[in-house]
Amino acid sequence: NSKFRNMDRARRRKFGQNFLDDAMARLIAEDLKANNETPILEIGPGHGAMTVHLLKIGAPLTAIEIDEQCVEILKKKFENNPLFEIENIDFLKFDLDSWLLSHSTPWITGNLPYNVSTGIISNILPKIHKTLGFMGMVQLEVAERLCATPGNSAYGSLSVYLSSFANAKILRKIGPEHFTPKPNVDSATVLITPKENPLNAPKEFFDFVRQSFAQKRKRLANSLSKNYSKTEIFSALDSLSLSENTRAEELSPEIFFKLFSILK
Repeated sequence: NSKFRNMDRARRRKFGQNFLDDAMARLIAEDLKANNETPILEIGPGHGAMTVHLLKIGAPLTAIEIDEQCVEILKKKFENNPLFEIENIDFLKFDLDSWLLSHSTPWITGNLPYNVSTGIISNILPKIHKTLGFMGMVQLEVAERLCATPGNSAYGSLSVYLSSFANAKILRKIGPEHFTPKPNVDSATVLITPKENPLNAPKEFFDFVRQSFAQKRKRLANSLSKNYSKTEIFSALDSLSLSENTRAEELSPEIFFKLFSILK
């Protein structure tokens, strides 16, 4: 028995799994403002704690699950439900573009594995305009970074990346007692919805933002000095009426984009 427990533990570590209790899963599913016309994509359903409640909405649901043991459990659990389909694949390898072609304006949801939550959300953001949005769970610290605004200590390149495409807010903070096994961090659900006027920025812009935040407490003039001369940086800052001491965490995505466009 202990052999299986250890296998389970290793498996949970490998896939970053923490299983949610039923009461909280129901509340989170009810936060999703979907109707039976809205397709749902659920990432990382685990043993189906949220899936059960999401299926009550009456909409077709596609689940993406990396762990084949969970896939077998879910196939059995929902074998008589024609609304349910499942793919045994890592979401980061899933062809989201082709799924979106056959499932118009869906909701994306899930209790995201902590070890890949930023990767998953970063993957969804460039396509968020084709959806109603994402509502799901991440580590609280990640939720704070996603939702942070300029001047906030959690504001960084992830915040800029998100707000170039979408608006985000924290819906619920969730303590470790709602999971098995208990994680040693708090969690939160975030609602991410497409912006009406997203920043149509090239990939190089986000590399520029990452570089700007690489040394968070330093002035932009220092962070960017690998690629630009101090004179170029000061002149660009001056043309935006910004001081030479400006730091990355003070700039909104729009101002960042203006700075990038000048320096480019």
